[in-house]
Amino acid sequence: MKKPKMPTWQKVSYIISFIVLIVLFIYLGGKNYDVKPKTLPDNELFTKEFGISNNNLFVYKTNEEVLETLNSGSGLIFMAFPENEWSSFYADMLNDVAKELNVKEIYFYNFLKDRKNNNYCYENIVDHLSKYISILDDDTTNLYSPTFVIVKNGEVTYFDSETSILDGEQTINEYWTNLKVQNKKNILKAKISAFL
Repeated sequence: MKKPKMPTWQKVSYIISFIVLIVLFIYLGGKNYDVKPKTLPDNELFTKEFGISNNNLFVYKTNEEVLETLNSGSGLIFMAFPENEWSSFYADMLNDVAKELNVKEIYFYNFLKDRKNNNYCYENIVDHLSKYISILDDDTTNLYSPTFVIVKNGEVTYFDSETSILDGEQTINEYWTNLKVQNKKNILKAKISAFL
């Protein structure tokens, strides 16, 4: 028994459907999807994450950009993550001092995800800062939040992680007395002025 022939209109509809699918496949396959969705400007995003003034100087940097700065660049690098409550206080102090000295920007690197994944760039950043980072009892070295680094032509001129490994001994307000805040601001002014 012979199979009935497919009507011409059905053949044409299959061909048109096939062509439409190919065109859609080419269009959607070649479309440039943003890896990073459009977000707020850096200063507004930093305010949203850390709760400090919208008038801040923080510019988000990737781990590659931070590593490049440590290797051969210059900049003020604040390394922290919003989940650490001590970071907001430090960021606010640092921002006040930097604005007073007319600094244009402070690099911000959120290293939490990189530390969890222990990726290549993070390992190199830690290695680059190894003589400044605290070594824990189990011989591990990691970045802790907050950490502030000044780099001039690939040379670390200042490293501060004073409050990064405090373990519930004091609250932020107990630790950061008015006198300590003023002393820290004076140190930051001197170090940033020397950098400038």
